[in-house]
This record gives sequence, structure tokens and C-alpha cells, in this order.
Amino acid sequence: MEKGFYKNYFEIEKGHWLMMGRRAIVVDNLKKYLNKNPNDIKILDFGCGSGLFVEELAGIGYDPYGIDISSEAIAFGRSRGIKNIKTISSHKVEFDNNTFDAILALDVLEHLENEDWAIKEIERVLKPGGFFIIMVPAFMFLWGVQDEVSHHYRRYTRHQLLSKIEQVSSIQSVRSTYFNTFLFPPIALVRLMSRLFHIRSRESDFNMNSPFLNKLFSFIFNAERYVLKKINFPFGVSILVITRKEKDPVTEAVSL
Repeated sequence: MEKGFYKNYFEIEKGHWLMMGRRAIVVDNLKKYLNKNPNDIKILDFGCGSGLFVEELAGIGYDPYGIDISSEAIAFGRSRGIKNIKTISSHKVEFDNNTFDAILALDVLEHLENEDWAIKEIERVLKPGGFFIIMVPAFMFLWGVQDEVSHHYRRYTRHQLLSKIEQVSSIQSVRSTYFNTFLFPPIALVRLMSRLFHIRSRESDFNMNSPFLNKLFSFIFNAERYVLKKINFPFGVSILVITRKEKDPVTEAVSL
């Protein structure tokens, strides 16, 4: 990402409607699929940025860790007192096999020119029976300023993401859905019109906000969040996929 974008991101990530709503959706699914005491759940935030979510997960009671390619982001997080975050080096996640109960990749895979290595490494450090929660931006026709400033390589369809996971790993999808659906029409309209008329009046989509809009969009997004607990959406600005690493039959037999 651009360094200027990181500076803005640090300022808005805690209170922006999209970031807050996205984190709430993840916590909803952690509670749903990992039905045990948070203290017993070890989580890796792959692409943690400055580590805000690591801090929030620790506050809930989880045992969270974070890694990110940006040394600037990690340094910023550490300056705020966030623990258990570090820079990832090369294409290697520096944790042992079968370490984590859950791994998060929230708007991360689209930043990687080749995401195969990341999915394989995540599978390696995920415990058998553990869950991998993925969020990515949807639909290339929604490509806009935010994708450019964030140095995205692609936006996905649900089928493309599931196919990629199936090609490079053995982890199994347990749920896949689009989300940010209620706000899809205005977001799509703004992005399509901006591209059609070559309008670039902002450095980032995050600039299109105000206290009033933040409250309004938070209300709409939270309403969608509760619906999302019950149904899957056929379209949206983003995609949520939850996968599970199958338990080893031999290990299961021994434990029985």
C-alpha cells in the first residue's frame, strides 16, 4: 500500500463503519464455529496491519497473534502497545504446523500477486478441525480508486475464490456468501460512474465519509450483519468464505 494510505488507515480503522462491521462479522462466526472458551482458542490474523483486531480479540479473551508484510504497520501497532504481532518474511509463516484454531485473512489475498503460497502456509499452521475465515473484495467491475491505492491484483467472484482454495489446498468450505449487500447499489453506482466519466476526486474510498454517513452506514451494515447470520447473499461488495481443515482420521481414531 501507499505510505500515505497507511497513515490514513491508522486514523480510521478503529471507527470506520466498514472496519467495525467487518470485525463484528468475524467475531460472530468465531463464536458460531468455535464453540469453546475463548481462552482456549489460538487465532492468527494473517495480514493484521497495525494489529487493532489482535488487540480487540485479546480483549474478548482469545489468544491472538498477528503477522503482516508491512514493517511500518507492525511498528505502529507496537508503538500503541499491541503485543504478539510481527513482520512476515519471505513466503514463510514462522509458526509450527497445526498451531492455530482459527486463521483470519481479511482483505489480504487480493494484495498478493500469487496467493497460492499464503493458502498453503495457512493450511499448514492451522490445526486439524480449525477454521480459516477469508474476506476479499468482489467483482472486477467494481474496480476503483480503493483497489488502486491498496495495490490490489484482483477482485474475486465467489466461484473463483472457492476454486482457488480447492486447487491449492485440501481445506473444505463450510460457508460462502457475498456481503455488504444492502449498500451494494450505491457503491456500485459510484464506482461505475467514476470509471465511466474518469472521475478521481478522492485518494481513497475512506475519504467519502462523514460523522453522519458513518452512523447511517453503520446502522445499515449492522442490520445486514444480523440477516447474514441466517442467510447467504447472492451478491455484494465483498465475499466471506469459511473453510475447515479436516481432522486426521488416524489422530481421531487414537483419541477415541
